[in-house]
Amino acid sequence: MRPFRCLTPVVLAALSGFATGACGLADVFRSAGLNDVVVSYLGATDLSVGARIAPVVSVEVDGAIMPNPRLRFTSSDPTVLALTPIGDTLVACGIGQALLTIRFVSSMVTDTVPSAQDLIRVTGGPPLPVCP
Repeated sequence: MRPFRCLTPVVLAALSGFATGACGLADVFRSAGLNDVVVSYLGATDLSVGARIAPVVSVEVDGAIMPNPRLRFTSSDPTVLALTPIGDTLVACGIGQALLTIRFVSSMVTDTVPSAQDLIRVTGGPPLPVCP
């Protein structure tokens, strides 16, 4: 009869675990689901060598504009279009074209990584002496 007394707490713990799962506790910690996220680049697409601009981006979540979204920018060719070390300013370094990729950084809004891309064209002038 001794082994059954030791097994009782284990059985009770298992049953309470099943009851908790049945009550929907898992739904509390699950994300609200996929939201419709649209990332749009609204800034200039034609720059002159030497231009430094802050990228203008709009992020909409389920149709509402999100204030102060966290964004990460990358350039396909940093010799043409570079980013400052902080990553918040575009620098036109040389003549050519580069693909600017914008990634929305947030795990709370959606399960995927929404992004946008835009082709930036840099024209005219000599290259900068030092480009970030």
